[in-house]
Amino acid sequence: MMLILPKNDLLKQEVLKKVIVKFEKNKKYKGAEVAEILKQCNVDDYVLFRRELVNFGYFSRESYADVYMVIKYELSPEDMQKIGGNMNKFDKAGMY
Repeated sequence: MMLILPKNDLLKQEVLKKVIVKFEKNKKYKGAEVAEILKQCNVDDYVLFRRELVNFGYFSRESYADVYMVIKYELSPEDMQKIGGNMNKFDKAGMY
């Protein structure tokens, strides 16, 4: 089954959590390694998944060295509340 990211940022977290567990904490991954692991997870767009893992704080990225590391496997309740608040703002602005 192909993993596809929903547009809803709160729903995205369930999919991202399924993928981030494929990576070891405290291990440095080159960009090519991240891409290969994501492809093995059968994601629809591995570049988008990698970007969202960084954007939501699951991964840290050393851009000068193209190195990624797992920071966390799950977002905190505070992070989730912030995402929900941002979505409400976008919804009110007609952007969602």
